[in-house]
Amino acid sequence: MLHGEELRAALQERGLSQVWMAAEASGLAAVATLESELARIDWDTYDRQRRAILHPKEAELPEIAPPNLVEPSCVSTADHQEARATGEMALRDSKVAILTVAGGQASRLGFDGPKGAFPLGPVSGASLFQILAGQIRRLRQIYDCRLPWIIQTGPGNHEETQTYFAKRSFFGLGENTVQFVCQGTLPALSPKGQLLLSAPDRLFRNPDGHGGVYRALKRAGTISSLRKLGVHTLFYCQVDNPLVWMGDPVFLGHHLLQKARMSVKVVEKTDPAEKVGLVVSDGERNLCVEYSDLSEEIQAQRAEDGGLLYRAGNIAIHAFELDFLEEMAEANLPLHLAQKEIRCLASDGVTTTMREGVKFETFVFDALPLARHSVVQMAARDQEFAPVKNRAGVDSILTSKQALDTRARGWLTAAGIDGAAGEGWIELEAGLCLHGPDLKSRRTPVQWQVAGHRLAQG
Repeated sequence: MLHGEELRAALQERGLSQVWMAAEASGLAAVATLESELARIDWDTYDRQRRAILHPKEAELPEIAPPNLVEPSCVSTADHQEARATGEMALRDSKVAILTVAGGQASRLGFDGPKGAFPLGPVSGASLFQILAGQIRRLRQIYDCRLPWIIQTGPGNHEETQTYFAKRSFFGLGENTVQFVCQGTLPALSPKGQLLLSAPDRLFRNPDGHGGVYRALKRAGTISSLRKLGVHTLFYCQVDNPLVWMGDPVFLGHHLLQKARMSVKVVEKTDPAEKVGLVVSDGERNLCVEYSDLSEEIQAQRAEDGGLLYRAGNIAIHAFELDFLEEMAEANLPLHLAQKEIRCLASDGVTTTMREGVKFETFVFDALPLARHSVVQMAARDQEFAPVKNRAGVDSILTSKQALDTRARGWLTAAGIDGAAGEGWIELEAGLCLHGPDLKSRRTPVQWQVAGHRLAQG
């Protein structure tokens, strides 16, 4: 961090000295506060931000091909048997931790609070956090393991998320086994690369994207603490997908057997127009490209089996080698720019106004090609992916609830448990089971709750 004359020299060198004007007009306290704000700037990153605005480069997409795909975990194969054994051993030996990104608010869902606190359970109203916590609890029961849970929050919901868990006794997981890590921020800039202020003594900053998780974990000391616990592998997911198969031992096993440094789960893209990132290969490594970077012709190409040639849709489920995650904390991942109207300090240095600005963020999947070797495993969409992103329409509250209901009915039928037919919602209690076979194994202690169609442990 730079302070005093070194800080002022860094600002002057970049033509940013005017950033002090409003604070100096407001008094010494404002100047001191602004100095502490400016001292947090990573000047190498700022220089990259400014170059990205003033000297944009056209992204060059290499020649690509479909990646090698591993069958979904629910498909029975000989390779899966070995992978499952390997993944289960890692879980039993407490070599695995779960990492969930949950930095967003649920305002788009019409809910005031962290997105993870949104009540999605179709019968019980269980929150996204509660649904995922149930999986953590069940995994610990099955494998008798430690399984730490790291939750990355955002600057806007960090304290609220901590309070939410504390009021619910951490869903029975134990306070010492859940850690909250707040993601970082990046200063927004003007179209000319100048710093923007939200107040005379405050920079306008925005969350640095899910790609900031690497630095956030390193900064919080989480990587070191996990290593001391003997953890070598992290399972990564986002909070908005209630169908995620947390800690899937088959996925973890393939990742470990192939000595991959970062791996990814994907679902089959069947509609060329679906707006989802695609995992592809450049011949030497796997990478994820945005759908907007591929022409309609490329996206519509068909394979010999009649499906889309480029079908590996990214669903933000990963496995990481801990050492690789630490390396990414020091890597300069690509900066992604977004032109936005930003409410910031006006030229009078007192009022605020809306003006054009540029926000920056990084993406977690941009580390994939740096891993060199990675596993790309298919996931059955109806079993593992139904994000809740919108209030209505595609990937909405209703479609996510319907997916939970449909999956529960399928598991009940396969387990030979009556009650899968009929009207009304069906919900499996959080933590009751991880998947269909697990539900079948618990058939005896399972009973129907009279109030509503909610299956719970008896």
